[in-house]
Amino acid sequence: MDFDFNRLISRENTSCVKYDLRQVIFGNPNVLPMWVADMDIPAPDFIIDALRQRLNHPVLGYTFRDNHYHNAITWWYKHLHGWDIDTAWIDFCPGVVSGLSHAIRAFTKPGDAVIIQPPVYRPFFTTVSANNRKLVLNPLIENNGQYTFNYDLLEKQVAQGARMLILSNPHNPIGKLWSKEELLKLGEICIRYNLIIVSDEIHSDLVF
Repeated sequence: MDFDFNRLISRENTSCVKYDLRQVIFGNPNVLPMWVADMDIPAPDFIIDALRQRLNHPVLGYTFRDNHYHNAITWWYKHLHGWDIDTAWIDFCPGVVSGLSHAIRAFTKPGDAVIIQPPVYRPFFTTVSANNRKLVLNPLIENNGQYTFNYDLLEKQVAQGARMLILSNPHNPIGKLWSKEELLKLGEICIRYNLIIVSDEIHSDLVF
């Protein structure tokens, strides 16, 4: 699908978070809203067409996710990543943040320590705290614009009883795709201490 990136599409007065909440969030309705991952290009035609096709049926009742839903996901992972996954492994959540919240509640108890690695996606902070877990910061190490994991600090934090690590890969906002070697070293620590990894990989399909 070709896009004309010079075509201006107004999204104001459409209950758009990116534009219509600028006054509320920044106190200025004229700022350039680069704070949220929301693009100003049209959705692909095949998505719009599928929505139109569904709306041709006038009743919008309760629905379920049938085999087409699960098969589309398994096909995508097979063809894009070479990974055969079982449909039984797939569960639904309405978004990344709610998925994180579900995982925190499922695998930890109130008061448990959950590690995040700033600088990182802001809802990681609030989701841990909102679920009454102890927020533990394991900041990335920056050297001349390059970031690495702080393995030594992580091992100390895990040894003190942390139960979960929320990983961002590719990392938001630094944009780094963690290498196989980096992830194996991280995994070795997690296995040694039985630390659960919840990996937010929402940007994985943007990796070239």
